[in-house]
Amino acid sequence: MQITKQDVELAAKLAKMKVSEQEVAIYEEQLKALFDWVAELSAVNTESVQLTGAQLAAFIRPDEPVQNAPLAQELRNDFACEQDGCAKVKKVL
Repeated sequence: MQITKQDVELAAKLAKMKVSEQEVAIYEEQLKALFDWVAELSAVNTESVQLTGAQLAAFIRPDEPVQNAPLAQELRNDFACEQDGCAKVKKVL
């Protein structure tokens, strides 16, 4: 992916950052280096590599609802509207 000055300026605008021309040039070079590195890593064939030492079970928990009626009612009282048993909140832009 080719990074341009316009890409950096757009990213800064989306992040609501003010960047100088000097900073744009610095970030452009840094982003180019980052994307070149990602492309280099993507080119590595990892099909024959086995996953080792990972304990994925430690991060998986059963998705079971907690039954705490007083807490549920207290949380529902904090919201003005409810729809289908869920708190209705304002749209976040």
